[in-house]
Amino acid sequence: MRNMPRLVSLAVLLLLIVILGITFYKVIAPFVLPLFLAAMTAIVAQPLFRYFLNRSGNRLALASGLTTFTLMAAVLVPLITATAIASLQLYTFASETDAESIQKIVEQGVETVNRFRPEGEKLTSKEISQHVSTWFKSSMTEIGDKSLGRAAGTTWGALTGAVGFLVAIAIGLIMFTIALYFFLADGPRLVESSKSLIPVDTAYQEELIDDFAKVVRTVVIATFLAAIGQGLATTLAIGVLGFHHLFALGALATFTALIPLMGTSLVWVPCAAWLFMHNRTTEGVILVLYCTLFVGFLDNLIRTYVLNSNVKLHPLLAFISVLGGIHAMGLWGVFIGPIVACCLYALIKIFNTELTEFTRERQEAETPGVTVSAAGTTAS
Repeated sequence: MRNMPRLVSLAVLLLLIVILGITFYKVIAPFVLPLFLAAMTAIVAQPLFRYFLNRSGNRLALASGLTTFTLMAAVLVPLITATAIASLQLYTFASETDAESIQKIVEQGVETVNRFRPEGEKLTSKEISQHVSTWFKSSMTEIGDKSLGRAAGTTWGALTGAVGFLVAIAIGLIMFTIALYFFLADGPRLVESSKSLIPVDTAYQEELIDDFAKVVRTVVIATFLAAIGQGLATTLAIGVLGFHHLFALGALATFTALIPLMGTSLVWVPCAAWLFMHNRTTEGVILVLYCTLFVGFLDNLIRTYVLNSNVKLHPLLAFISVLGGIHAMGLWGVFIGPIVACCLYALIKIFNTELTEFTRERQEAETPGVTVSAAGTTAS
């Protein structure tokens, strides 16, 4: 009974920790994703950070600032430039698309549909083509407006919605930048200070941190290499077949390649449909076969090779973790899902090691003079 006051104190402290922990999570919940992405970026950017650290005479603040500025400039400047160029090409594409070209496509589609409809329910192509032409031009223009940050519509609701979206993006970007700087500058100290607060053996913590850093680098590299490879392969195919505005289509193909199942089909399927509607059946079949077989296989080849060679993640587990990550966290789940799966696997290995060690020590305590090892039981 002498330990009862201590047990009560520990129970009260644990209860307070749980309550305050839940409250603290609710406070930082809106910034969990920027913080996680900043941690991932800080891990991936360690070679660049060490380069600036050596060049600056081991001044952490200066090296962290230079690394953060370089990364933000390398990401934001190309992103803004690519968005502007793609938006301008969308405007050009919309202005160059006349009603006659759309009407030809609609006429062929209507003719195909009318073959299966009764005589009194035939469709007319003229009215449909006008609606399609108006919708297509307005859609392309609206996408260009949104890409350039111009709010569509004039109502107060649309304006406030656009402003709220931009404010949320700005806050997330600021939080990402600040977190990235401090993760670079104080990352080792944060890790060392957190080790004493976590009731887990230091060796296990270091093993888990090393596994996490390795997984983050591998997942990021595998995802982007697969997306870039698919985007380039798709752009090459549609360029050879005579399509224009390759910059916008290539950027869109690379972006959609990050989406499992759908992938670059969001780009090449409309192109193949356009070829079929213009009686270019052979080219359409070639495009479908090329993108279905080669481009789809290229994604699996690159991702599987990188993940298997570095972290030994099974392709089925990688596929499931990506789908579950997207369902739970959106597009960023492409990165987060495999990372969580690999970290969970590392934790299970650590738990099994600790459980084996605990069982061995317990058996040794129950049977003095006997040493229990993984190979068996020996007398001492």
